[in-house]
Amino acid sequence: MKLDELVETILKQEKKHPYVIAFEGMIGSGKSYEANLLKEQLGGKVQQISTDLFVSVPRSEWPKRLEVHDIDLHTWYDLQKIERALESVKKKERFTVDGLYNLSNGQFDDELEVDATDCDYLILEGLLSCHQDLDDFVDLRVFLDVPEEVALSRAHVRDETVRHLDHDSWLQKKDIFYDHYLPYLKSHKDRAHIILDPD
Repeated sequence: MKLDELVETILKQEKKHPYVIAFEGMIGSGKSYEANLLKEQLGGKVQQISTDLFVSVPRSEWPKRLEVHDIDLHTWYDLQKIERALESVKKKERFTVDGLYNLSNGQFDDELEVDATDCDYLILEGLLSCHQDLDDFVDLRVFLDVPEEVALSRAHVRDETVRHLDHDSWLQKKDIFYDHYLPYLKSHKDRAHIILDPD
């Protein structure tokens, strides 16, 4: 399905607002980009939350965790905190989540402010967005279908040019968020209501 068809499908749904859309795909698949396009095309009042903020392991611990093979993405993301945020969205609350992962420094000093009091749609985008632990609060699961080699190449270029990761840091990130995501890829793709084919 293409993005314009996805927009049409969502707009035709009989739904209560806020309507929560989970956007998942491997790193470099274009989740943030496509979610922003969807946000623009849906109209109305749309909030967006990235699961990147809910990483639960500080970057300083990554080398040690890699060394001892202590990587399970299910535990590297605070799914319970995401679930609580989605519950607050469904209750149309105004809320702040603090102690979130800061992509720029790898610490837990970021925060998220959400005003869902008059929210039409919420897009949850990022790895594990389609995880079964979040099913109670997600209305539509969308998986971005991008060839692995294309997604990985995009992620590599982005992380070294835009996010300024050195080569060793990129290899760490690839090992954690690509290699260790692959066991989830098929099952989460199979769980999706819609497979999106980005342009």
